[in-house]
Amino acid sequence: MNLTIPRISGDTLTIPVEHGQQLYVVGPNGAGKSALFQYWVSSMRVPTFKRIVAHRQTWLTSGSPDFSTQSRKQFERIRMSLDSQEDARWMEQRSIERQSALLFDLLAKDNSRNRAIGQYIDNNNPEEATAFAAKSTSPFRQLNDLLDLGTLKISLKNSDGEEILAQHKDNHLSYSMAQMSDGERAATILAATVLVADPGTIFLIDEPERHLHRSIIEPFLSALFGQRLDCAFVISTHEITLPMANPTARIIMLRSCGWQDNKPVSWDTELLESGEHLPEDLKRDILGSRRRILFVEGTANSLDLPLYSALFPELSVIPKGSCDEVIRAVKGLRSSQGHHRVEAFGLIDRDDRAQDEIEELAKGNVFALDVCSAEALYYCWYAIEAIGRRQEESLDYEPNTLINKATQSGLKALNKKCLPEKMAAMQCERRVRNQIEALAPDWRKIQKSGEEIQLPPAIKSPYTGELSQFRKLANANDMDELIARYPLKKSDVFDKIAQALECGNKENYQRMVIARIRKDKDLSSKLRLRIKPLSDLLDTRITHDT
Repeated sequence: MNLTIPRISGDTLTIPVEHGQQLYVVGPNGAGKSALFQYWVSSMRVPTFKRIVAHRQTWLTSGSPDFSTQSRKQFERIRMSLDSQEDARWMEQRSIERQSALLFDLLAKDNSRNRAIGQYIDNNNPEEATAFAAKSTSPFRQLNDLLDLGTLKISLKNSDGEEILAQHKDNHLSYSMAQMSDGERAATILAATVLVADPGTIFLIDEPERHLHRSIIEPFLSALFGQRLDCAFVISTHEITLPMANPTARIIMLRSCGWQDNKPVSWDTELLESGEHLPEDLKRDILGSRRRILFVEGTANSLDLPLYSALFPELSVIPKGSCDEVIRAVKGLRSSQGHHRVEAFGLIDRDDRAQDEIEELAKGNVFALDVCSAEALYYCWYAIEAIGRRQEESLDYEPNTLINKATQSGLKALNKKCLPEKMAAMQCERRVRNQIEALAPDWRKIQKSGEEIQLPPAIKSPYTGELSQFRKLANANDMDELIARYPLKKSDVFDKIAQALECGNKENYQRMVIARIRKDKDLSSKLRLRIKPLSDLLDTRITHDT
């Protein structure tokens, strides 16, 4: 069977679905995952579809079904009609009857197997009975094995052909399955729905992770799907580890949904084929992201992430740790663009890189800051001025009172004893290391060196000149350039500026900067100019796209 998705771009994405396959649908809230499932059910009206909705009921009124064989068949026709209606996207009608139908199917499948085995015994064919029992596993045996895999301390049994009982493995007490815990019921209902389905069923499962702990959901689902290789599974999820656990699974990435007359009609989507084409970490990065990704240095707790997320709201910003990891991530996605349509960019600290190195990196969509680090953007003159004016207005100060105070406090801290020498030396560190590495012998010279390796001659230190540059900027009161050039996070300069602006501490100041960027387009534009090559490229792409 083929599943089709009308795209916002005007074309149609066609996806073949075969038995034994898993197809995952990922994307942020509001991207249209549930709407896509409803679109398939309503437009295709295929009897082999079995949808398990995210808003499914997980409680039971009893462990016994309230159906006869005839009424069960009638309800199946009703269920298919209800599932095709538009309101099924957000509302599950006749939930109690759906759960009762599931219990009926589970008992019926087990009773049918038991009757077949009994018939062989009655006909004096114990060998046939044994052979049939060996090749047709009891659905309760399958279900209990799955619950055990999920570390759930219960088992279920068909007590008398009409009621399902649960038994706790520790105390061996039996009770109605309606009295199981929320997680136990959720796992049981999900597993039973899959186990009792007809061969050839195409499951549309919305958020299977609901009510289940993330530590058990991955092995539980993998084992469950493995029990039904005669079915296909389309799974919508926010739990990115699920598609990552199956390298053969394909992934539909949704980014947004187009609506017409209050109905979903198109999606911004693409298909990511099975995971052999991308390294696992990059595949994880692009799932649910926007079409454009900006990789930055640092971690989820560092200053880079909130700053660049505010400055570039049109991008998904993902921290990758070191600059080398950023470069590798961008290069990895750009080299595999035949398997996805994600555009990757990188932003790294300048770290005293030579201009030719910066230009070469830019050719691969990796851009170096014009300043030494992200902190220099937080504490550049534009940011200090914006926060200062906001504070002066809020605290009823005369204009420029706090701004001047912050400038003086910053300059005083910059001239603190030993700080110029430390900053000059730290600014030279990478430059000196690069010079030494450039002069180090390669493997060929090492091979020919014999017992001794000739070290390179002494190199001229840039320290004196850098210290002179620091003092020159300090004497000119050029605090903006000093912050841009030197790694001042190793000093208390930022603390002094924040205190002078009456922000309390630098953490509060930094949060205020992010808030102002989101509200003040002028500040945002000025800071983006400090990252001009990347900003210019993005502005060009946006203009082209529109």
